[in-house]
Amino acid sequence: MERDKTMSTTYFVSATNGNNNNPGTQPEQALRTIQAAINKAQAGDTIYLRAGTYAERIYIQKPGAAGTPILISAYQEEKPVIDGANINFSDNMGLVVIDQSQSVTLQGLEIRNSRGRGVVVLKSSQVSIIDCQVHSCQAGGVQAYQSEAIRVERCRVYRCAWRFLAGTPSLLYTALATKGCKDVRIEQNEVFENSGIGISSWTGCEKVIIKKNTCYDNRNGQINVTSSVDVVVDGNLCYHSGRDTYLNLYNRRGPGLTKHDVSAYRTGGKWHARNIQFTNNIVVGCGTGFENIMERGKMTSTTLAHNTIINSTEQAIKLGCDGPSTNTFIENNLILSVNGGEMAKTKKTDGIVWRHNLWSTFPGQTVYNPATDVVESDAGLANPNAPVEPGALTAEPYKLLANSIAIDKGYYRNGATVEDFWGNKRVGKPDLGASEVPGRASDEVPQADLPANDVRVTDGLIALYEFKEGRGTKVNDTSRVGDALNLTIADANKVTWGTSGLLVKEPTIISSERPAKKIIDACRASNEITVEVWIQPLNNEQDGPARIVSISKDKVRRNITLGQGLYGGQPRDLFMTRLRTTWTSANGLPPVITPPGSATASLTHLVYTRNTSGRAMIYINGQERVVLDIPGQMTNWDTSMPLMLANELDGDRAWLGEYRLAAIYKRALSSAEVLHNFSIGQPGSTQVSAQFTIPEGAENGIAPHTVEFDSSESVAVAGIATYFWEFGDGQTSNRPNPTYTYTKAGVYSISLTITDTKGVSNKVTKGDLIRVSSDPFPPTPEEYARFVLLDVADASVLAFGIQYPNLRCALMWNRDPFHLLVFKDIDDVSAKYTSDKSVIVWVDPAEAT
Repeated sequence: MERDKTMSTTYFVSATNGNNNNPGTQPEQALRTIQAAINKAQAGDTIYLRAGTYAERIYIQKPGAAGTPILISAYQEEKPVIDGANINFSDNMGLVVIDQSQSVTLQGLEIRNSRGRGVVVLKSSQVSIIDCQVHSCQAGGVQAYQSEAIRVERCRVYRCAWRFLAGTPSLLYTALATKGCKDVRIEQNEVFENSGIGISSWTGCEKVIIKKNTCYDNRNGQINVTSSVDVVVDGNLCYHSGRDTYLNLYNRRGPGLTKHDVSAYRTGGKWHARNIQFTNNIVVGCGTGFENIMERGKMTSTTLAHNTIINSTEQAIKLGCDGPSTNTFIENNLILSVNGGEMAKTKKTDGIVWRHNLWSTFPGQTVYNPATDVVESDAGLANPNAPVEPGALTAEPYKLLANSIAIDKGYYRNGATVEDFWGNKRVGKPDLGASEVPGRASDEVPQADLPANDVRVTDGLIALYEFKEGRGTKVNDTSRVGDALNLTIADANKVTWGTSGLLVKEPTIISSERPAKKIIDACRASNEITVEVWIQPLNNEQDGPARIVSISKDKVRRNITLGQGLYGGQPRDLFMTRLRTTWTSANGLPPVITPPGSATASLTHLVYTRNTSGRAMIYINGQERVVLDIPGQMTNWDTSMPLMLANELDGDRAWLGEYRLAAIYKRALSSAEVLHNFSIGQPGSTQVSAQFTIPEGAENGIAPHTVEFDSSESVAVAGIATYFWEFGDGQTSNRPNPTYTYTKAGVYSISLTITDTKGVSNKVTKGDLIRVSSDPFPPTPEEYARFVLLDVADASVLAFGIQYPNLRCALMWNRDPFHLLVFKDIDDVSAKYTSDKSVIVWVDPAEAT
């Protein structure tokens, strides 16, 4: 039962003249220790701490009650200090611990000199830490685990984790961190000069807001998000002054903003990082401005928008993911460097939309968007070369001037941030970077009238091919607009129908039996066109150009051709379009050509648009990759030409690959409409398909071994009615995404059967998917990570391994002859010992780096 607030008690504590034999309910009868007051307190009570130094370790375990917090606060702006200098306890324990409690608030306290961590919150809810100073701790400053409704506001956390001189990101060294927490707000804090990362949302967190904080000179980075979901990092000032003392062990400045996944979740799973927004942040003088380095990983539903990144010493943006990423946008950023720092370094950008960014120097073809980006060394900031003085730098030098080139150059997307760093409203077409110039906004930008999130754009559609036939020589026009313009495959032996589309594996001709009159007449009248395809090229070595979609008579006469590669040994790994107008040649020259390297053998959404003013654009996976003005009218289109796929009529311009969709519109789709169709994804033809995944690395483990099963890739057009899992040990589940623990050693095959609402079922089985070993493993400190070398055949342990905080590894062999080996890092272990017969399995996957 909730306690009546009118019955709450106020306790007073004084380190200088208190006595624990006092009742503590009056200032003149104060208790001496904080713990004595906590032991007395109940929900709704207040504990006031008088000025003085409290040399004690605090442990709070109170059930509390919602709306009636226990408040532990400084008394009338006095300055109480909790000091752990002479208290011995282990590194991973806290000087102040809030454990299994509800509704507790710490306010106005100084917590210092902990031999471990400063404040630790464990399995608690509704905990607030307000206006506190936490500093000089040998491990982290403020950390929360498996807790809910956590608030850390207006605190100063500094000079923590110095005992360890952290060489790699780790929760133990992080100044202000949460792990496995839900509903977290970290706002208006100052976090600086810590040995590890400044602020981190670590594995298993969801619904986190990191806002309006100032983070500087934290050795291993300022703000980090790792394997968390639904996180907003907004309006933070992050910088590095360059002082030698605060360089990392590689003698470099740490990054500003980072987003990562631990190894188990790099490609998917419950805690694969997603729905992450980095917006309105100002990052100055850091090693990298934004960094996402994940071997074998990808980015999912991540937005980096309206950030101002200044003078990064290495790269402004650094991406090491292997991809392909999904639903990820890097847009409306202002990136400036006058110290020689690189604009962007990327490994794979598939699935990432780059647009409307300002770069001080050309960032490279991979990320540069010629239709929207600005390259200008003078961005029009108040004082971009302002001295970066520790504790003194403000955001004011990075405001836009009234004449900045960044004004009105941004793109407004539904759901985007509506305020800038200073709280100014973004209206109309937004400015680039973290600043919006008041009073200079353009007129309100009309938003595209987009259909529902799962419905493709149909306005202006005149021909549509979905490749769902599954057999035969016909490809049907399913647009239901005018007379159907169906296509015929000349040689059925040269193609293969699949569940996802039509694979053209050898040269053939796919053509309409009559002229494409409905397309030609409509585009001649509108003077506009859009050609859209979902394709997967067989390779990136096709030329001619190889015809993907064409309305033409032969290789030198056409109305329009969308193709791959160039003629005569020129670059082949690109896309091009030739359009006939009264200004171009009968062959549609000059062409619109994407940059070399833009055509790959992966699934691609490719769109060409040309509007009535002559602006022609090619989009690849939602991103504008080239823009060119093609003047003239389309009134000279030849009305006798058929529509063709995969070749010219004479058969000498073959394209090989898979078609999953082809659509033609009589108007130019807007950028928002192209992105909408891309976001929906390629249409599937399979009615019922059972699919499932498990996190990377979960295939092998030590009993008890817990595995998260994810059925989200299963498809049923009519809707999924039931799920039936078979875990290989006789146990089953009917949940969509169950979590199951294997308690015995063995090799297990997993099956999933789904049934749709019409009673149609489909089953998938993955044989010998999970291998569990029962070999014991000794416990190790939290800052270490354990692994084993596992025999794939019988799930037995070949060797035990441990990864030290400096990333060095030791491997102890488990078979005669017994011996111990030392390696420089886990990659060294992997290179020497992993194969198709043995694998590395992390026993502590959430801590593996």
